[in-house]
Amino acid sequence: MVKDRMLRIVNTKFGSGRLVLIGGIQLNMPYPEFDDHFLPLMFEVRQEGEATIDLMDTFSNISTQQDLTRSPWASVGAQREVFAWMSWSPPAQSPVYQSLHKFFPGALPGEAVHRRSMQVLLKYGFTSENTLLGTSFCPDEINNQSDCMAVYLQDYWGEVFPMGGISGTPFTGKTGFGAFSSHVADEGNILVAFGPHVGISEDGEVGKIPRKGQAKISSACGAVIGAYNACQSGWTEDSTDEESYDMQMDFCKRQIAPHSEAISRTENPMAALSHQSYYMVKDSMMQSVNTKFGNGYLCLLGGIQINLPPGIPDHFYPVTFELRKEGEPTIDLIREMREFS
Repeated sequence: MVKDRMLRIVNTKFGSGRLVLIGGIQLNMPYPEFDDHFLPLMFEVRQEGEATIDLMDTFSNISTQQDLTRSPWASVGAQREVFAWMSWSPPAQSPVYQSLHKFFPGALPGEAVHRRSMQVLLKYGFTSENTLLGTSFCPDEINNQSDCMAVYLQDYWGEVFPMGGISGTPFTGKTGFGAFSSHVADEGNILVAFGPHVGISEDGEVGKIPRKGQAKISSACGAVIGAYNACQSGWTEDSTDEESYDMQMDFCKRQIAPHSEAISRTENPMAALSHQSYYMVKDSMMQSVNTKFGNGYLCLLGGIQINLPPGIPDHFYPVTFELRKEGEPTIDLIREMREFS
């Protein structure tokens, strides 16, 4: 009925441009647990004097329509195909995809991690009104773009307390967390997201990322890679200038130095370096946080931020997802964030 009336109204006599018609049925789902859906029944392009172009086949993807009861092993590939089809992930044949899933298996688009964590936390009483957000990511500008998980988190949860310095380490420490946690609402909760970051270039090189206005690709995370290179060149704690005012970089060097030789012998040192950096950030975070701020939950969401080339949203490799509350056992939620298995 609606389509019939719509086709009686529209025409292509407005100029030389195109008329796009997307028709279907809007499906309202329970709020706030699920987003609304749409059943597409028409997708076509019309232009005066030209044949109509039917694009309905773009809403179909055979890779996502498998019988997973018979082929359960296909579920992970199907999920990745869905993300690629939505332009959230790189296509399977690209070098970026190969490096992303080889060295960071289980990495997900930042928006998917945000939405999944949001749905899980809603079940435990987290709302934007009673939850205080803290983040500990490297302040590199590529971690603050619209497709980064930290930005999705802030857009949903609200005000944020940045805890991280270069490398993503929470250099605000116990004092910073104490100040931050004292701002939580009565009976409220805290969500802290953290981790280092690493780039992947268009040709799949880990540790490199193109930046706006630069002809050459550059390092990411530059600080962590710089610390690693210094250690490989012979840096030791005795090399530190006592008058140095580069305290964060000196910390990174001290943390990476015991592992630099082992990292250098791996198949991909830049990927191994980012995984080791995660434990550097996590260890510092665990020394900083506590649950003495009240009766609410402390949620820790940690992993590796993965910066991808322009046109591909950044991904996040989740490693920690847990809830803590004073006097109660920790609730490990990381299975909620894993790819289907």
